[in-house]
Amino acid sequence: MEATGTTTRARVVQRFLLPLISFVSAALVYGIGATIGLWLMRVAGNEAAFWPANGLMVILLLSVRVSQLPWAVAGALASSLPIQIYMHTEPMGFALAASDMIEVVVVVKLARRLKLLDSGLESVSSVAALIAILSLSTLLSAIGAAATLAWFQDVAFSASFTTLWRLNAASALMILAPYFAIGKTGWAVSFQTALHNGGTRRTIEFLALLGIIAASILIMRHASVSMISFFTVPLLWCAIRFGPPATAMTSSLLSLGIVLLVIIGEWPNTAMSRSLAWQLQRTELALSFITIPPLFVAAALTGLHNMTRALKESQERLRYALAGSGEGVWDWCIGTNRTYFSDNWYAILGYRRDEIEETAETWDRLRHPDDAQENKRRIRDHLDGRTPHYSIEQRLRHKDGHWIWVLDRGSVVERDAEGRPRRAVGTTQDITLRRARQDELDRRAHHDSLTGLSNRAALGENFARWNEEERRFCFVLIDLDDFKPINDRFGHQFGDHTLLAIADRIRACLGKNDIAARIGGDEFALLIEAAPDEVERTARLLIERISEPIGFADSVVTTGASIGIAAVANGGPDFQDAYRLADVALYDAKAAGGSAYRIADTLLSGAARSAARDRTVSDLMAAAGEQPVDQPARDREDAADDCHG
Repeated sequence: MEATGTTTRARVVQRFLLPLISFVSAALVYGIGATIGLWLMRVAGNEAAFWPANGLMVILLLSVRVSQLPWAVAGALASSLPIQIYMHTEPMGFALAASDMIEVVVVVKLARRLKLLDSGLESVSSVAALIAILSLSTLLSAIGAAATLAWFQDVAFSASFTTLWRLNAASALMILAPYFAIGKTGWAVSFQTALHNGGTRRTIEFLALLGIIAASILIMRHASVSMISFFTVPLLWCAIRFGPPATAMTSSLLSLGIVLLVIIGEWPNTAMSRSLAWQLQRTELALSFITIPPLFVAAALTGLHNMTRALKESQERLRYALAGSGEGVWDWCIGTNRTYFSDNWYAILGYRRDEIEETAETWDRLRHPDDAQENKRRIRDHLDGRTPHYSIEQRLRHKDGHWIWVLDRGSVVERDAEGRPRRAVGTTQDITLRRARQDELDRRAHHDSLTGLSNRAALGENFARWNEEERRFCFVLIDLDDFKPINDRFGHQFGDHTLLAIADRIRACLGKNDIAARIGGDEFALLIEAAPDEVERTARLLIERISEPIGFADSVVTTGASIGIAAVANGGPDFQDAYRLADVALYDAKAAGGSAYRIADTLLSGAARSAARDRTVSDLMAAAGEQPVDQPARDREDAADDCHG
């Protein structure tokens, strides 16, 4: 029920109250403005002097944002009736009022369409739009009024048209320029911005400006000298120092004051023989000429100030963002090879600005030699347009002497007419800690956590890579003999110590390109780049070294190693087949009593391997007493015939 009542009241307000308010307010505003205009015309001896009614109507409609424009127009026309009756000009006066409404409607419609009220006259385009709107609307109004006078009073159209156009245009400019200038922020904020941003000094300066204008008017009046062009300088001063609101208000007050002095006959005029209408027309035209340029200057300077402030704010945001991210900025002029480095860039590398030269060669001197070739390739690809941007992780030498990892990113921002790059801008970020974490994660993903050797995944990747490169190498499988009793008797701590010692001994037996991995509890695997006969020497050395005593606390233990070897050449066999071959060879070594090695025979035909498997697999498994821990029994049977012995 409450919601229904609220909706009903809203409909009543929308349908009856708002139209009534629009009608009454427009009637009052237009009536008062027309009365003032007619009174000034009477003072001027029935000459067209100053007509504020149209400008006041526009201010009303735009200020309260009255949407019932037809009701407001009707109210203004209704308020003109008593004036017309009093002046005994009913039909002609009504037609003149209708021509005024043409001006009001055109200004309101175009100002709303162009959002002129929100512009604050802070751009050259907004001032140009205001002048264009006022020129068009007053032109249409003057055409209607001149036609009315020609119809009712036989006044020549050309004789009244220019006077009426001047009257409406000058009056509208004096009233509406301040309104549109302060419409964006309001009176209080406009004055505060114009006067108080510079403190007391700015206020005193503005008061001094007004004092100069007032004193100049008094001096010209008493000296009988009319020098309206003199006021161009104070208005330009106002435009430069105080912006559009203060400029519009000052110029309007100046113009209105001089017009009123002309109307009452107190302003000096060299052409006294001319009519007052002619004098007003010349004076208002001159005032318009000295008012419009300062408005453009104020708008241009304000627009420039706004752009400068926006650029400064953008630069501050960028500076804060870069400071927060720890990134340094570089700006490379490619033609001259000169480079600007920001303070953050120097801080990343530990240098002061005067310690290194700001050229592209500085990068080359600081860059790690291993990263130079890849960096040059990526720069060349980007400069030639093959990549949208440049990005690389590389090492630079810190002032302290150590290497730091940085992420360098940038792009070409300027090219010449032929498309050649002229300027590139980018950032440098210290990623040393990130690379360290990444390397640690990579190490954990590819290395055994206890011994530090490669794990099974890394072993498989390296095996595949060596096979693709068609290297000739051997896959070696090592299983420790009698390792389980060590764990059972002395505990896992002793067992881990034993595994660490054995891992170190295995490393010592390998070449720098060979790879060692721990792939099970006490099982190791090797990739040795050598022929089988050369690997035999390494196998004997491994057995000898692994069999050496290992001490821990007050205890000493010994273990042995059984080794299976599978040769790989010309891209085959693959990892799984090589593992099976080496696994069967390893258990053949175990069957021989351990601490021995065997080389798998990879040259038997498929039929021979099948027959050998049927003949030997049961004996081998029985001798081993267990199955390999990492492969199913069927896999080992498939490779049983590939071992020697």
